[in-house]
Amino acid sequence: MDSGKKNNGRRLLLPVAFVVLLALTIFLRQRAFGQDKEALGKDVSVKVTEVKAKSSGLNPGKLMVTVSYQGEECRLYGVPSGARSAMESSKKYHSAVGAKLYNKKLYYDSASISRLADKLYYASLAATFLVFILMLARLKEKMS
Repeated sequence: MDSGKKNNGRRLLLPVAFVVLLALTIFLRQRAFGQDKEALGKDVSVKVTEVKAKSSGLNPGKLMVTVSYQGEECRLYGVPSGARSAMESSKKYHSAVGAKLYNKKLYYDSASISRLADKLYYASLAATFLVFILMLARLKEKMS
């Protein structure tokens, strides 16, 4: 009798996990994309001091940009690889570049601000997809 209850509980584990993860994903999506990122942070001007490109093969790679802000050297996050010439020009001519100061980090623009809610949303989305695939595999196994 106990093995029947255990078997029934195991059978319901994946659907229940799917529903819980789906609800969590929907909630986190609202938290991650519900706030206007333009309103986040403060617009500041920085000077580019160093530009490094990490690339391999056909991948344009990441652009590592170091800037000077209020006399300190900081990393500028979220700089796309296509902005390399703009960063090089800014360094060469000592011109200022606009940035967003958010949570004690400097970002290239508001779209590049990475919040914990964004990361949690993508993790829960991946977990929901994985549980869905496992449910489909179990269903296919039953049909065979």
